[in-house]
Amino acid sequence: MAEGFLQAVRREVERLQHRGFLEALMAVAALAAMADGDYGIAEKYRAEALLSELPIFDVFDLREAMEILDEDVFALRSDRVAATRRLENRVAGYAGSPDRARTLLRAAHAVITCDGATTAAEQAEFERLARLLGLEPDDLALA
Repeated sequence: MAEGFLQAVRREVERLQHRGFLEALMAVAALAAMADGDYGIAEKYRAEALLSELPIFDVFDLREAMEILDEDVFALRSDRVAATRRLENRVAGYAGSPDRARTLLRAAHAVITCDGATTAAEQAEFERLARLLGLEPDDLALA
């Protein structure tokens, strides 16, 4: 019984430790998906496929992440300026963590490139996210 209790406590601590990164990951995915003004089914499925591969989902349920993503996209559609500012604040905290910053930028890359051709707006958003994360856009150039 004590073993099960300790395991539950460990899992909850892990969730608390990684919650901010999950929210930053969803913020990046939403900003990338909405860069061209359209959040289509390709972006949603790509985001879901990409996210399902990440180890963070040993701790979090993918449905929880997709709910956060949907809420972020809805916020961007409702009030682009205010929502962008809130999402940027979630992301900017990882500028001092190069490994996590690169992971976030790679997630943006995957979402932006999922539907084929990259638009000028998507390229600009990728570069903006790179700068926000303290990275050079060329660190992970869009192809």
